[in-house]
Amino acid sequence: MPEANVGDITLYYEIHGQGRPLVMIRGLGSNADHWYGQVPALSERYQVVVFDNRGVARSSDPGGPLSVRQMAGDTLGLLDALGLESPLVFGLSMGGMIAQELAINHSQRLSGLVLACTHPGGPHQVRPTAEVEALFKDMVYLATPEAKRAAAPTLFDPKTLEQRPQVAAEYAEVSLRHPAGADILTRQWNAVLGHDTYDRLPQIQAPTLVLTGDADVLIPPGNSEILAQRIPGAKLAVIPGGGHQILVEQPAPCNQAVLAFLGDLDD
Repeated sequence: MPEANVGDITLYYEIHGQGRPLVMIRGLGSNADHWYGQVPALSERYQVVVFDNRGVARSSDPGGPLSVRQMAGDTLGLLDALGLESPLVFGLSMGGMIAQELAINHSQRLSGLVLACTHPGGPHQVRPTAEVEALFKDMVYLATPEAKRAAAPTLFDPKTLEQRPQVAAEYAEVSLRHPAGADILTRQWNAVLGHDTYDRLPQIQAPTLVLTGDADVLIPPGNSEILAQRIPGAKLAVIPGGGHQILVEQPAPCNQAVLAFLGDLDD
């Protein structure tokens, strides 16, 4: 099992394909396996690196509170361990928050940035409705199968759940391989609550694509508009037909948008 020693932890990682390195960072409760909608397509052109954040799945967990900046430090340590000088970075949700911190504090280490379904944190973020937030919090704090099923409408477009239930079922099956318990979910959630990059976003120097689904009720698309406005030269892509899990609901158009953006950077 490939592992990298990073500070006080070991991070599980996988490398797929060859070419320019593309490091992908997953969100709350998920792990490297959840990139199944992206790895096959993106690894045809890039050396795709996926990994489990600290405390999740196959990476070690020393316990204690978490912060987004700490997990950005973990990612930087993984880049060092793998000898990646200036990779492309793709972050989803909490992973997008980690990527923001990485891009702000270590701008020289990124050659391109993709931020998907994420927010700047703090008082400037566009918050979900009280109902959506309550369902998601129950999933975090209880982490029971029942709470996770009840939270599905916060993650997927209702049309997906009604017309293509197999999409949510596949995501659930992947999640059951390494289910995240209430402890790590709560610690990650507390890290998200402490995230705030709004004032520092103009410091990001890497060419940036901001990606969102038009039906994301958990991190509403307005957040992506804020990120695109605050990050110099950033491009915004809104993908129809998907919620917070747009990458598995609409993988083809998402991958096409990412590949087109990254392809421009290769020219």
